Amino acid sequence: MSEPVLDLAAVPERVVFVCSGNTCRSPLAEVLARSLLRASGLDIDVTSAGLDAAAGMPAAAAARAVARDAGLCLDEHRSRGVAAVPGGAGTLWITMAPWQAEALRAQLGRDAWVEPLLELARRHGAPVEQAQVDDPVNSDQDEYRRVFAVLRAAIEPLVAGWAMAAAAAPRGLQTKTLALPRLDGLTPTLESTALKLLEEAGELAENIGKYRALSGERRTSPPQQVMTSIGQELLDVAQTAITMMFVLEEQYGMDLQGLLHDHVRKLAAKGYLGAGGPSMPTPGVPD
Repeated sequence: MSEPVLDLAAVPERVVFVCSGNTCRSPLAEVLARSLLRASGLDIDVTSAGLDAAAGMPAAAAARAVARDAGLCLDEHRSRGVAAVPGGAGTLWITMAPWQAEALRAQLGRDAWVEPLLELARRHGAPVEQAQVDDPVNSDQDEYRRVFAVLRAAIEPLVAGWAMAAAAAPRGLQTKTLALPRLDGLTPTLESTALKLLEEAGELAENIGKYRALSGERRTSPPQQVMTSIGQELLDVAQTAITMMFVLEEQYGMDLQGLLHDHVRKLAAKGYLGAGGPSMPTPGVPD
């Protein structure tokens, strides 16, 4: 079950991509992320490592070729283990598979900031369904291209979210992160979710009216109980909005991450985000 998140909060100081041998997936992720971050104007250090890496090995030939086709370079890459990479506060360790995240937490400690790449990407709205980035070692170049496409689909939304957060942070803007699930067993349409949204908004307004005694009724419930009901109705509105987001993405092919950036730019242009608003660069990497 995927969880779309408009996540504007945590911006790492350093990112370490981790795979097994540090010759295929994590080096590709490293050079791709570095290019995207540079294009976004973000000063985030990026490197990579392997859980079982032998030190000093070059990137796989197919990985170097795929990177070259994308305008990137892995010629100088040499593998290294996790122990050779300094971590510390502000370091985000991103693994290619969930099991690697567990292994890394066991090695670094439970306080380490460790995330499986595709789980993190889904929370940023990336259209990735698989559980992990498959290891292409000993595969042909087409498999490396497929893996690189998965990496791009996952990393681009991360960089976009970090760019947005970095732009907002200097102005002291507060953000709210909300993660709600995709509901199963339903066949929502644009029309049905719009009607449901109106219904839930009406129930929210009704509860607020009761709290303020706008209907002329005397409030009989304790204030905290009424406020809890308001919060519950607000989450019902948000859940319906999330359902509509899925409808827009899955049935109409909408790019909600792009629309989110346009929305923030619009708020900045109207002066709601401080003088001049934040600059919102669009990350990119050569095709």
